[in-house]
Amino acid sequence: MHLIILFALLQGFTEFIPVSSQGHLILFNNFFNINIMSNITVLEANVIAHAGSLVAVSLYYRKEIFSLLISLRHIVRPDIDKNSTLLIQLIIATFPVLLCGFFFSKYFNYSDKSLLLIIGITSISFGIVLFFFDRFCLTVKGSQEMNFLTSLYVGIFQCLALIPGVSRSGSIIILLRFFGYNRNFAVFFSNLLSVPVVFAATVFVIQQNQEIFLLTEYLNLHSIGIFCFSLIFSLIFLRFLIFWVKNSSFLIFAVYRIVFGGVLIYLFFVY
Repeated sequence: MHLIILFALLQGFTEFIPVSSQGHLILFNNFFNINIMSNITVLEANVIAHAGSLVAVSLYYRKEIFSLLISLRHIVRPDIDKNSTLLIQLIIATFPVLLCGFFFSKYFNYSDKSLLLIIGITSISFGIVLFFFDRFCLTVKGSQEMNFLTSLYVGIFQCLALIPGVSRSGSIIILLRFFGYNRNFAVFFSNLLSVPVVFAATVFVIQQNQEIFLLTEYLNLHSIGIFCFSLIFSLIFLRFLIFWVKNSSFLIFAVYRIVFGGVLIYLFFVY
């Protein structure tokens, strides 16, 4: 059970902060075999853990999500409903990564031996970019300045997160900080955008691996544990992130990325 908790902790800790949950889970899978203990494949464990994070962010932003669903009736008139405007912005930002993800999954080899090196390099590179953009860019823009074109840029830049180690939330936060949006809005938009993106990615993975998922019995202690612990840890670190950016910068996450990347590069050459 300790591996289950550690796996869920990594997912909850890294899903919403800009450090790449994918990179951490890949590292975990390189050193531990969750399948031996739980009889759940790595792929299934990833899907279950992400489902826990999805429920967590949906619960945290339940009022905002409910308002967005209600605003569907005004989606053709976003000028009279700010929630409808935000909904369209989220849809625009979601579409590019769905399109790119479909093609990316066909050609990228996640079992490549150089994967740790790739994650290490991208973690360090984007950690440095995060530091400079957060440190030297303006923080004058908020939700009122967000527009459809910026949403499209966010969606396109978010596609970089398909590369292990980049981070979905990190890519969004970096671009919004570059454009001068304040930290609170950058985190808010990134978190809300995780709902359609994580949901779509989960459905896509299940659909592409039906033969695996249809043969698995999920109502067991291990799968329930992964889901519940992932949900709990996701809520904890989601609250931590929102509290942190209200009082500080993204420096701690940039430093963490650089250290984490350095460790991965070391492990790649040593092992």
